This record gives sequence, C-alpha cells and structure tokens, in this order.
Amino acid sequence: MTPIHGFGTVAATWQNFYILVGTAAATLIGLMFVAVTFGAGLITAESARSARAWLDPPFAHFVTVLLAACLMLCPTMHPTVLGAALVAVTLFRAAALLGVRRTMVEAHRRFGDIELSDWITGVILPGLCYLGLVATGAGFVVGRPEAFSGLAVFVVLILLLGVFGAWELMIWLALTRVRAKDAGD
Repeated sequence: MTPIHGFGTVAATWQNFYILVGTAAATLIGLMFVAVTFGAGLITAESARSARAWLDPPFAHFVTVLLAACLMLCPTMHPTVLGAALVAVTLFRAAALLGVRRTMVEAHRRFGDIELSDWITGVILPGLCYLGLVATGAGFVVGRPEAFSGLAVFVVLILLLGVFGAWELMIWLALTRVRAKDAGD
C-alpha cells in the first residue's frame, strides 16, 4: 500500500467541487422532503410500495453524494480511511439496491407502471456506479491518484441519476394526482 503523494494537497484542489456537489445534494434532499409533503395526500395504502419505488432511489443517491462530499471535505481524512469508508458505504448502498429492485418488481406486478427506463435508471446504472465507487475506494486504499478523478466522475453520475429519479418522482406524483381526480369525477 503506497499512500497518495501529497494527498491533502491534492484533496484541497477538489474542495470547491465537493462543496458544490455536496450543497446540491443537500438542497435536493430538502426538496425531496417538500415534494413528499405535498404529495403525501396522494399516496394510499395500495400505492405506498409503488411510491417507495420512486422515492427511495433518488433520496439514496443524494445521500450518497452528500456523504462522499463530506468525506472529501474532512481536513484530517487519510486516503486509506476514505477508501475504506467509500467501499463500506457503497456496499451498503448496493445491498439496499436489492431492496429497491424487489420494490420495483412488486410495484410493476401490482400497478404495471414501471418501464424499462425505470429499471435502467433505478437499478442497472446505479449498480454500475456503485461498482465504480468500490473500485475508486479501493484505488484510494492502494494509493492510486486516479481515484480522485474516478470519485468525481461517479459522484456526478450518481447526482445526475438522483436528479433524473426526482424528476420521475414528480411525473409519478402528477399522474397519481390526475388518476385520483379522474376517479373522483
């Protein structure tokens, strides 16, 4: 294991990037709470599982990005600890992705409103990003300076997946509102 030469100096050059993505993720987490609050009246006992299929992935993506940003901004962070933390968090998220898959399968079975694009953006692409984060974390552990760029790429991809998932959530809430209105007429 070779430490990354000048880890603190190199990490400091990424500070503005991680402030930006961390702030974006935290803001989007807050907006998810607002969206859920406004859409809560639309969710019934029958649609709760389907709602979770739309809510959980973007929220988890934003939290993952926020956590990565926090780790990168910690002034006393050591590359081995950073790498191990990234691997641990990513493995936890990958395991949770199996739960998202189960929820999506059930929602599709019951309501038929999960499309191929939802599978790709909700399970497949996040899974690939999490594999990339594990490799990046391992890169930090073994002292690869390329891990900085790898982490930035996967953090941006996960943030974008979260934004897309949040947009899909808004579409789902709008369609649910229309269906509820049509059922009430």
